[in-house]
Amino acid sequence: MSVPFVNASVQGELSAPPDQIFGQIPASGLDGIAFLDFAYESAGYSTHRVDGLLVGTWQGTRQGTQHDTRHDTRPSAGPQDRDGDRATRLTFCEGGVPDERTDDVFVLRGPGYVGSTRWSGPCRGRYLAYMPAAVERMIEAPLSQTEIATLTSDLSERMSVFHLLAALGQEATGHDTAADALLVDSVALAVLRASGALTPPGPRRSAALTARQARRVRDLVAERIDAPLSLREMAQAAGLSESYFVRAFKGSFGLTPYQYVLRERVTLAQSLIRSGTVSLGEAAKRAGFPDARRMGRTFRKVIGRSPTEAARL
Repeated sequence: MSVPFVNASVQGELSAPPDQIFGQIPASGLDGIAFLDFAYESAGYSTHRVDGLLVGTWQGTRQGTQHDTRHDTRPSAGPQDRDGDRATRLTFCEGGVPDERTDDVFVLRGPGYVGSTRWSGPCRGRYLAYMPAAVERMIEAPLSQTEIATLTSDLSERMSVFHLLAALGQEATGHDTAADALLVDSVALAVLRASGALTPPGPRRSAALTARQARRVRDLVAERIDAPLSLREMAQAAGLSESYFVRAFKGSFGLTPYQYVLRERVTLAQSLIRSGTVSLGEAAKRAGFPDARRMGRTFRKVIGRSPTEAARL
């Protein structure tokens, strides 16, 4: 018996719920962008209708081998491994025309897409689903005036998308708190560019914020350092579209908006810890981290040290 599902702008039926969900970010509170990192251990199928946009990757697992996909961030090697075990077959069907593949696959599904996916054995999928309003905001055009072609290709042609989704999957793993809206927005925009759904309107020009725009963004980050902040809010403070804002911000600061906010949070947390007046948990809260554990992970990623090590130095 099939199971109906709705995920942001995608709805349809599943032969069964996924056997494992490694990471999940619902669309609520993230401007209509949802993420799912999942795996099946046996054959199955799904049907789907897309109203906004769907970008994803599929990895077939070797049948007959033990394979832990929990931390898998690399595509598989090909249709057959060294011991001759069969690869999972992935079959994508649109309008009754099947497209069967045994390699790892990249998929792009635009508004109005109706189709199905079948897998013959173990596999893993990662998807970003965009509501129509989120797509229009990022491509800076109405969907009705935009042509986004359906694409199914070897994953090797879109490896940057694979790495972005894998990184987002690792960030979403095991979190009891809400995902960082700025991170999700930033990855979603980068995925649109890397997938080919967002094409530059002309020759790429250098971009930078004006002094006034930069001051407004800095003030916004300082005021909201202990609260969630989205890419949309930062772009609005500068009076720019999200796509152009990311380019202009990096042209001015040498960092992406997400990297800048992380750096500011780490700087504030270091100062609080060094003062010796607050606990690690309180420092994390005041600096905008969900908890001390996430703060520690960010410290190691940004400066290569734990919070206490950084404070001693």
